[in-house]
Amino acid sequence: MGSGILGIWAMAWLTRIPPLPDCEDITAFSSASNRLICAQTEMQSGSARNLAQAIQLTANWPQNNPLQAEASPVLLEASQRLLKKATEKMHQGDLTTAVEWASEIPLDTPLRQTAQAAIWDWQQEWKKGASYEKTIQQAIASRNWGDADNSLQQLKLLASDYWLSKRHGDLQKAMQREQTAWAQIEEAQALANTGDPEKIGEALVMAQRVDLTSQAWKKAQEDIDRWSQNLLLYSFQRWELGDVEGAIATVQKVPPDPNLAPEARDLIRFSHAKQLADKVNQQWPGYMQLFHLMEAIRAVEHIGPDSTFYGAAQQSLTAWQAQLDDLRTLQFAHVVASFRQPWAFKYATQLAWAVEPERPRRLQAQTLIAHWEDEIERLEDRPYLLEANALAQKGTIEALQSAIEEARQVALGRALRIEAQTAIASWTNQIEVIQDQPLLNEANTLANEGNLREAIAVAQGIHEERALYKQAQSMIQDWTHTVQLREDRPILKEAEGLAYEGSLTRAINLASQIAPGRALYSEAQTAIALWEAEREYILFTRESESATTDYQDSDDQPWREEETTSQPPPPTSNDASNE
Repeated sequence: MGSGILGIWAMAWLTRIPPLPDCEDITAFSSASNRLICAQTEMQSGSARNLAQAIQLTANWPQNNPLQAEASPVLLEASQRLLKKATEKMHQGDLTTAVEWASEIPLDTPLRQTAQAAIWDWQQEWKKGASYEKTIQQAIASRNWGDADNSLQQLKLLASDYWLSKRHGDLQKAMQREQTAWAQIEEAQALANTGDPEKIGEALVMAQRVDLTSQAWKKAQEDIDRWSQNLLLYSFQRWELGDVEGAIATVQKVPPDPNLAPEARDLIRFSHAKQLADKVNQQWPGYMQLFHLMEAIRAVEHIGPDSTFYGAAQQSLTAWQAQLDDLRTLQFAHVVASFRQPWAFKYATQLAWAVEPERPRRLQAQTLIAHWEDEIERLEDRPYLLEANALAQKGTIEALQSAIEEARQVALGRALRIEAQTAIASWTNQIEVIQDQPLLNEANTLANEGNLREAIAVAQGIHEERALYKQAQSMIQDWTHTVQLREDRPILKEAEGLAYEGSLTRAINLASQIAPGRALYSEAQTAIALWEAEREYILFTRESESATTDYQDSDDQPWREEETTSQPPPPTSNDASNE
């Protein structure tokens, strides 16, 4: 038994798994197996640092090392992956890190030469890219757009994504920004050079749209300052002449500048305050309106008593403060009304009535009061319409009449009166359709059986102003047309036969029986006109022949055959009788 235990212990000792090495403390002097294990472990993380460590642990092993065959694939894969990461860094624009990582591939390793060649290519491309970039920036600064564009095209020929896309895109945007900025500045300069204050104001407004980060803005700053000073002087002149509104309108185009003189700052401050106050409309109260008024008040409060604009500022301050007080009341009322309950609308109305007739926001208060009173009426009358709609859903005459009676409880002048009347009109039409549809059905049945006159008589029982009147009239018109075709087509056919036989006068008289307004009247009139022209031609021919043959007996002409049937036509009438 003892020998059995000893055997089991020996087998366990021989097959036990050796402990893994501590890769944090691994060195070039560690055992080959430990270095290989740690290199494989470092490969799994995939970071550049760990890949470089794996390369160092597997590089330059002697050929007689029994584990060299296993270490070589690790060295090759780690080198490839590290070089790939270095290339990615280069494309991202971090050349320093890319070179540092590629340089981790040691001498006498498979990818050393490839890595060094890549480093050299990267550095050469970086020199070209930096040279192109400098040329582009200089061309942009001198507004030489042609040279800048040529260098941008050269930049696109480089292999690195950094130069090909990122730097090319950034520099192209910079050039476009400068081109746009200079175009705006030049247009503004052309306006300002006219000397017209209005044009100078337009120039300043245009200049304020220029990108502040552009070189054009920095170089044009002196012009912009000069335009601002000219416009300020003009504004002061308008003020001194009593044109306060004109002065304010002009100075609003001047951009704020802390370096302006106190008087100029006060005028600009006053104009901007008025601009804010003007944004407060007379419609719905809101927090933004309160904010605009408070900002306007705060702005003019900084205009001191020694300022030229103090009096006007104080006058506006008083008016704006009164507006602010009213607006606070109406804003609170608006918040209360937002609960959309009858008590809320009534309370909001009471609050708005506190804005007295002489107050600046009286008109706005009255508008809100009218709106809230309408809302109260809507809440009060809505149940009538809801009940009416529910009744009308059944679609019977009795139900629709009940719905109409319910909707009529919305009195004249109430907010929902139009909606109620619209519904009543619709339900009235539905009742009329239900009542008159049997008549139309009966008329259709008669028409389908061929009894068109009876069908017309039945359809005429639907009187004007009824819902189906237009439909009935359309059907009556179609049936009448068909009846007239049936009645008049034989007459026209007989007239055509007479005309074909040469009896033109009889044909004309017969076709004339088709009265105006009937279905075939136009067709009959066309035929009559044709036959009359033919008859006139024959008459003309006969008269010409009579002049040469002294033949005067025109009563026996074939075209008058119906009038002289007792006498045979003369021999010379054969052609006419065949008309």
